[in-house]
Amino acid sequence: MRLLFISSGTKTLSYLDPNFISAFRELEKASGSAFAFACYHSDRERIQTLYNKIQTFKPDVILSLNRSLTPDTIARLKRYNIPLGLYLVDDPYLITYHLPLARQYQFVITEDSGSVPVYRNHGIKALHLPLAVNPSFYSPMEVSDQYKSDICFVGSALPNRLRLFDELTPYLRKKKFIIIGRWWERLKHFAILKPHILNRTIPPQETAKYYNGAKIVLNIHRIPNDVNRNPRNIPAYTPNNRTFDIAACKAFQLATCRRDLKNYYHLGEEMICYQGIEDLKQKIDYYLQHEAERNEIAERAFARTLEDHTYIVRFQELINKLNNEILANR
Repeated sequence: MRLLFISSGTKTLSYLDPNFISAFRELEKASGSAFAFACYHSDRERIQTLYNKIQTFKPDVILSLNRSLTPDTIARLKRYNIPLGLYLVDDPYLITYHLPLARQYQFVITEDSGSVPVYRNHGIKALHLPLAVNPSFYSPMEVSDQYKSDICFVGSALPNRLRLFDELTPYLRKKKFIIIGRWWERLKHFAILKPHILNRTIPPQETAKYYNGAKIVLNIHRIPNDVNRNPRNIPAYTPNNRTFDIAACKAFQLATCRRDLKNYYHLGEEMICYQGIEDLKQKIDYYLQHEAERNEIAERAFARTLEDHTYIVRFQELINKLNNEILANR
């Protein structure tokens, strides 16, 4: 199969463009002649370059991570009679934005399994593929004291997270903790927690240091309609990429329970989830006191992640899906 990938052209906190491109290139090297890859870098190449690459590379599939392609560009790409797909992240949180975009393509790939039936109910061919981890960015390492904590959370201050940390404030005052991300000034108790908050975004290399320095990393998944782009509250089932990032650092995490988490890790052995604030506090106290058990769980999650949840593994699955579900019937 010959795949032409259109990059997003934007620098995301998840480093999606470099993660996707490096994984595809590694698969190309390992596959011999079974898989060939080319990339159009939408942030630094002229649009005519895209059309030239199609003519010379002759792809079997075109896959775009760029959600900002113009209707004229999409229409021209369709004229090549090559399956054209859109890779969507941030489902289902942006589903009302994604649906009109998805209708312009022959198929979509969504990171969340709960969104697949939504697209299919609108007559859009949809495949599910979760995000993964790039171990080049997230791996075990020794870190200095400035990165060390009992409890760490990295992420933006979305509504459910604000509520949780406002409720946790009396409890956290007795702990060594750090919160990293944007918008945390919205906390009701920001003045109290401020000394423990780094109120800005940080790159993956820095995030990995905080994960490595924490005894417990919190993984607080988003709620479905937190930015008012999912008014039907389509459920979010698939664990976020942070799940894999944390595990790849051999760090112990407490994650909010998502339906599909059990499909990726053995709950209780490789991953611990919590339900509600009291359960969270009890599990924090327990695992802070049981270091050996905490480390054993983190070790098992680390091994599972490197075996099953890297981008190289994930995109081999993607190639199989494209061959079997997109190209097989052409």
